[in-house]
Amino acid sequence: MTAGAKRLLELPFAAVVGGALLWLVADRIVPAATAPFPGHGERFAAMAQAPLQFAGAFPHRVLWPLLARGASAFGCGPVAFSHLCNGLLIAVAFFVARARVGRIVDALLVAAAVACSGGVLVYQSMACFSDPLNLALLLLAAHFAARPAVFWPLVLLGALSHELTFFFGPWLYWLRLQNGGGVVRDGVAGVLVVAAYAGWRRFVDAQAPPGGYDASYYVANNFWAPWLLPALWALWLLVVVVEFGPLLALLPAAARRGAAAMGGRVGLLLFALGVLPLMVFAYDVMRFAALAAVPVALAAGDLLRAGGARARVAVAGLAAAAAATYVWQHPVAAQQGGAVFTRVSADVLQLAAPHVRPGEPMACEPAMAMSRELLARHAGVAAAVVVACVACVALGALVARYTGSASAAGSDPRTQR
Repeated sequence: MTAGAKRLLELPFAAVVGGALLWLVADRIVPAATAPFPGHGERFAAMAQAPLQFAGAFPHRVLWPLLARGASAFGCGPVAFSHLCNGLLIAVAFFVARARVGRIVDALLVAAAVACSGGVLVYQSMACFSDPLNLALLLLAAHFAARPAVFWPLVLLGALSHELTFFFGPWLYWLRLQNGGGVVRDGVAGVLVVAAYAGWRRFVDAQAPPGGYDASYYVANNFWAPWLLPALWALWLLVVVVEFGPLLALLPAAARRGAAAMGGRVGLLLFALGVLPLMVFAYDVMRFAALAAVPVALAAGDLLRAGGARARVAVAGLAAAAAATYVWQHPVAAQQGGAVFTRVSADVLQLAAPHVRPGEPMACEPAMAMSRELLARHAGVAAAVVVACVACVALGALVARYTGSASAAGSDPRTQR
């Protein structure tokens, strides 16, 4: 057997073993749920019973229910499959890092950073969401950005899992351009993906019984847009800080080193600009915060690829510190967003309730008054978030300096070719 064939067999096997072991670590931090999460989790679990009957609230998000149905043939129920998806996300982080960095210890460190963050831990208690699968597909798309025959099908699979994939369209297109893509050629490929998804939606809409959530549902129920959006973005930032903690220092550190895997500093910006518009349609800030797992994993890989032993020390230290701060911020392990966010969000609901009218956005004056009241009640929390963000930027600068000034883009291919 050739060395290439051995590596082709070894890499997925090592990723599965590493993912399983690190999922056990994640399970010690936040114990795995034993039942579907109320609401959307229950809906996805129900869809998994017969995904091609296109019943339920989200019949077009077919990938997770279809895979869960397939897993049931092996005695794996929806909740167990949900936790397998958590392990899959960790395994994909290992796979991507191992392929890009080359050393098993470095791949384990990248996977550990994901396992000790909100990208996995949020969904330990929120069972039967497709989000870990979405994150895994985004990571794989970034990894295979130099191979359009793999990249664009992964983008389509991501859309079949959850349409939020299209919010990252500019970032994904930019990744292709940074990895040998053509403006016209990949523009056409992107249009074909959108067209294929539109055809799928049209087919599903023709088959599905009434009662599903379409775009009009989100438009009619987003009472917070536009005047409460800044407050919602602030809440999202709070949850990002709580769920990822010191790991956020990897982002400015990678930016200083070129952030090659993300498509450079422009790629980091485009990814962030893909997250923020999501909150025009939904206020699930604890779920949108989990999206930070993608740049965190890719940034850790960039740092390790060129940083040597010092980078290992830095990533290992940040992952350990993130696990400690996660436990500190989550005295109740299953509390999405932690104790602080739970208190703040309770005030949000209390203050918003008198001003919410079905199908109508909140007027400017009450929205501004509500935002001021929230800031007054939680000024200490707001100050702590600002301090934490400044500290992460400063720590990222120190990490970049400690691990060396050479660009991570210099010696190795940025993506799998």
